[in-house]
Amino acid sequence: MIDNLHRWLLIRLAVVWLVLSLVSGGLVQQLGHARLDDHILQMAKAATSAYTAELVEYLQSPSAQALALFSRRIQAAIEKDNFVVVRLNDTDLNQIAEVTKSSAAETEVGLFRHNIEFSPDDNSTISEKMVFAGETYLHIHLPVKNSTGVQTGYLDGVYHAPGEIVAQMKHQFFWSFLLVVLAIFVTSIALYPLIIRLNNKLKKHSHLLALTNVGMLKVLGSAIAKRDSDTNIHNYRVTLYSVRLGEKLGVSSVDMQGLIKGAFLHDVGKIAISDTILLKPGKLTDEEFDIMKTHVRHGEDIISGYPWLKDAGDVVRCHHERFDGSGYPCRTAGEDIPQNARIFAVADVFDAITSRRPYKEPFSFEVSVKIIQESQGSHFDPIIVWLFSECAEKLYNEISTEDEALLHHKLEECISRYFK
Repeated sequence: MIDNLHRWLLIRLAVVWLVLSLVSGGLVQQLGHARLDDHILQMAKAATSAYTAELVEYLQSPSAQALALFSRRIQAAIEKDNFVVVRLNDTDLNQIAEVTKSSAAETEVGLFRHNIEFSPDDNSTISEKMVFAGETYLHIHLPVKNSTGVQTGYLDGVYHAPGEIVAQMKHQFFWSFLLVVLAIFVTSIALYPLIIRLNNKLKKHSHLLALTNVGMLKVLGSAIAKRDSDTNIHNYRVTLYSVRLGEKLGVSSVDMQGLIKGAFLHDVGKIAISDTILLKPGKLTDEEFDIMKTHVRHGEDIISGYPWLKDAGDVVRCHHERFDGSGYPCRTAGEDIPQNARIFAVADVFDAITSRRPYKEPFSFEVSVKIIQESQGSHFDPIIVWLFSECAEKLYNEISTEDEALLHHKLEECISRYFK
């Protein structure tokens, strides 16, 4: 169970928001760069129309005079647009003319020497973006075709992207990124109360389910107890003794649930034992006692098919094991015996010897405590016996009563505390 759901949820929503923001930011940046590159390419292509038209016109009737006129026209054109360098070639890549903007820096012209790989048979537009001194350039190579669609040459040049256009598009990308991050943040905040509300509903239904399960547990425990006696008092007392000892030992809330379940169902396997043996007033024969021992295996089988009772298995399976390994069914010894089973063993035996049974009268408190203490290290865990001895009188005065209603009330308090 989460102790601080609000903090747990806020941390996870913050992590999700951060991760999604980073991922979406990367996607926005990637898409933004792609859009910027495409926009610059379209601008560069539009600017090449003046050069390609002049080249087509020149190649229709080339001559020295036409070449001189062609060179003057493309030089005039480059001064008006954003190209830094333009080179025009024929279809065999023989240079016809090369012009450079008069205001171009030497380093900008040097970008033109950065070659783009292409072949004379390549009829597609090839471009490569370059960034130099904070400015964006596009090295572009494209085929030149005449009005009939026949290729007549190539244009190769360096286009300087307008800084204000680049800045404007980057500004748009930045705001797009902020909007995406804000949308994710608002969505996360909107999810917070919804998740809390759903969790509260889940807790409510889980609590009802837990109460239903506990109710089933009490009904089953009562049915078992009534096979031995007329009341549920033994089950109530032994469960309360176990809980109080578990609290003294510092058992966790989760383990305490298993201890309570196991205490209620410790003898569930006795359902499979015949009344002839179970209710026999005298001492059992060896053969009858061997049959009685099988109630442990029967109990394991009964609870194994219900996951909610899985944590009761330690008590059901091992409550007749002894600390020195002389118990049954597996002769488990020492701390190999589950802690809940070691706790319950003390509670079960103490209640048995202080209670009236068809075949015996109850022992006094003093005699009962002495019996428990004398069995430490053999039957019981010495540490648990020591803790029990410290509070035995208080527990006996609180729990050792025939008032079933009072015991039931105390048990309900325990269930409410540990089955939240």
